[in-house]
Amino acid sequence: MNSNAVHNILNVIIALLALATAILLATGCTTLAGGDLECSGSFIDPTYTTTVIAALGVFKTVINIARDGLSGLVKKQPPVQ
Repeated sequence: MNSNAVHNILNVIIALLALATAILLATGCTTLAGGDLECSGSFIDPTYTTTVIAALGVFKTVINIARDGLSGLVKKQPPVQ
């Protein structure tokens, strides 16, 4: 599997975890005044989803750096042919 495939799989997983966060809100979590989630009424702990989202974001950045180097994070991408 190449790095582009892994990168795209991680994009799908991050999108699914964002959906899980939306489900947290739909199943009883509420947003407090400070922006925190209060989930005593939900069956899923938001710590899991936020931790995994953060770790996958870091992993995607590491893949980009390994593939294209640090300067590759800001270089102009070639057009798709």
